[in-house]
Amino acid sequence: MSNQEDEPMIIQSLEQQTDNGHEIKIGRLTVNKQTRSTRIDGKPVSLSPAEFDLLWFLAARAGCTVTRDELYQEILQTNYDGLNRCLDLRISRIRKKLGDNRTSTHYIKSIRSEGYLLVRNCG
Repeated sequence: MSNQEDEPMIIQSLEQQTDNGHEIKIGRLTVNKQTRSTRIDGKPVSLSPAEFDLLWFLAARAGCTVTRDELYQEILQTNYDGLNRCLDLRISRIRKKLGDNRTSTHYIKSIRSEGYLLVRNCG
């Protein structure tokens, strides 16, 4: 996704998912940047500010694999050193709060040796 050729696809997918530029709806999941709220089927999901920022970043790129390098640079403003698991732990907490588990991943998928993907048709 680091390739600039992918940018039009991201913008196009956002236009399909965004009501007003502040809210992204993907399946049963709604993420609102203006109110910093997350809902599944209209029910609130409590996320920390750091978890919300990470989920919003993934939601804005739904359907595209986001690399760990990208996440560390954009979310933590640092380079990924291959050892730091801060964002992995954050992803784990978000998954738990969204109801994902090992046998049933509806929202965030791990892409081996790449990064993470928020499924476009989740839920």
